[in-house]
Amino acid sequence: MATQSIISRDTDSLGRVESFEVESRDAEITLDSKTLRRRGLMVVLAGFMANFTVFGIGFSYGVFQEYYMSGDGPLHDKSTSIVSLIGTIGTALTYLGGILHSPLDRVLSPRNQMLTGSIILSLGLILTGSCSKVYQFMLCQGILFGIGSSMAYLPPVVCGPPYFTKHRGIAMGAVFSGTGFGGLVMAPLARALISAMGFRWALRTLGFMSLVLTGTASFLVFPHPSQTVASHGLVNLRIARSSKFILQCVGSLSQAAAYIVPLFYMSSYGETLGYSSSQGAVFIGVNNAVNAISKIVFGYFADVVGRINMLVFCCIMSTASVFGLWYVPAQSTFVAFVILYGVFSGPIIALLPACLVELFGVQNYQSMSGFMYFTRGVGNLLGSPIAGLFVTKGSSPMNYRGAIIYTGAMLLANSVAFAILRGFVGYEQRKLKA
Repeated sequence: MATQSIISRDTDSLGRVESFEVESRDAEITLDSKTLRRRGLMVVLAGFMANFTVFGIGFSYGVFQEYYMSGDGPLHDKSTSIVSLIGTIGTALTYLGGILHSPLDRVLSPRNQMLTGSIILSLGLILTGSCSKVYQFMLCQGILFGIGSSMAYLPPVVCGPPYFTKHRGIAMGAVFSGTGFGGLVMAPLARALISAMGFRWALRTLGFMSLVLTGTASFLVFPHPSQTVASHGLVNLRIARSSKFILQCVGSLSQAAAYIVPLFYMSSYGETLGYSSSQGAVFIGVNNAVNAISKIVFGYFADVVGRINMLVFCCIMSTASVFGLWYVPAQSTFVAFVILYGVFSGPIIALLPACLVELFGVQNYQSMSGFMYFTRGVGNLLGSPIAGLFVTKGSSPMNYRGAIIYTGAMLLANSVAFAILRGFVGYEQRKLKA
């Protein structure tokens, strides 16, 4: 892999134009603006396809869990906590694998990383179609799928932001909208496939489909010329010790610990209010739809009012929706919560990488993003099981009160962390002007 030093420019969180020398991956780095724009759009499309596939299937695990534990299912004699752990491992590893992105980047190009991940995650799903024991499901649908998903999902997410400055918010919103659209499509598709051909061939079909989608997407990924081949370890320790990065990680971890909890309990909680299980599935679909659309819409406005400002606003409104709407056991407030939580929680996921570039610069984004997604993996791994400890037995909305308070508390911590971070940035801006 040939390298060459070039000068790149970007705007930091204080609005200053940074110039820095980086080591490019390619010897030929003279690209006109039209080529850069075209490659940027291709990376956005690749990111959308990766999010659509990885999280669409990952967040549809509940459909398979329901079948696994049914009378005809292969795990009908196992506890809910054990069976749910399979999906939790897969989703958590998707994020936890971020810590290995920089080391892998030294030996595999982003395209080859994504292609390798595509093969691994697809193999995990296909092999799950032949599983019958819990440990086999954990190895295939949990570990293999999770590792492959991480390798397939991160390259376009990491390569995308440097291509955009003015429209970085809406670009990343388009990338991460694939998560919502994927959940909207994949869950009903998985249910239909299980009904039509059984869970084994349903998994194999999804595996081959994943290979086509993510494998094709890998050929659309091009690293920006300014992105460096990391020369340090897993993370840049100088930046990792800074207050801004610690706050970023605390905010990311606490948000991840709460983000998926409402989706886990949306259907069952709705039943305690008098809704049917099929109506509960509709609620999840509605939440996914508004989640996807809001990422693009709020990304557009974030480019206007400031991405960190919009991040803090969405965090506060997500917290308010939990305490102000979900906490109240009524049908009307629950429907409002389903919609508004989707509206305000979704954009946070898309704004995190965009803000990371502004806070630490393009030259540090690659390694910093990997560590940030690792912290999100920790939050994701611990969040839902901890919330489950607060759900008591019974068919009353009050049985979920503890989990609701836990979710709100995590989102409140997330809001405070990012509000303080915004204060740091504002202080630096005022100090610079003085």
